[in-house]
Amino acid sequence: MLGSTPVDCEVLHVIQVAGITPNCDDKTQLLQALDARYLGQNGGASGGTEIGVIAALAMPTPPEGWLVCDGSAVSRTDYADLYAAIGTVWGDGDQIATFNLPDLRGEFIRGFDAGRGVDVDRVFASDQLDQMQRITARALGYGTDGGMFAPFASFDGAFSEAEANNNGRAAVGTHSGLVSGLAFDSAGSPNARVGAETRPRNVAMTYAIKAFYPVAASS
Repeated sequence: MLGSTPVDCEVLHVIQVAGITPNCDDKTQLLQALDARYLGQNGGASGGTEIGVIAALAMPTPPEGWLVCDGSAVSRTDYADLYAAIGTVWGDGDQIATFNLPDLRGEFIRGFDAGRGVDVDRVFASDQLDQMQRITARALGYGTDGGMFAPFASFDGAFSEAEANNNGRAAVGTHSGLVSGLAFDSAGSPNARVGAETRPRNVAMTYAIKAFYPVAASS
């Protein structure tokens, strides 16, 4: 690729401006340059600029050049550029010929803390289980009848009566039994939406990683 004609010169210029070292044996360099410098920047069909970029796609199946982030083990030779970019950070496959893609199915992505101190001691590419802030509560009764506790008169929201004995009263001191017991369940709160996890409102999309540059068909 010596730029002997105006067309050659233009192609060479596009490749060099994209920061790619010209190599006559690599027939994908022009496509790489267009993807990196123009298609990716202007929202073209290739949809990415660099190998290893992850994007949220508005279709369940990604276009050519992309792989779904599903944790699959893929070939280190077939996807050599991707392997060079991410290595075994997301898993070392069979430890010989494959490596793993990120598995982002059903996951929210959080920005890596990198020492900021918001998500303390977090390791890059690590998983994190769901969690909610601690909730505390108190309930008070009133003593009557020489040390007997009166039952709670009413319950509201997430609180409910768990159990009671002695006609709703329990003695203190050496006596056993329960005052009207309290139970807490967030499902009892007005308009509560409860389930097995804590999550924000969300939309399901496909996370995919730029894995290779498609080779243009020969004419």
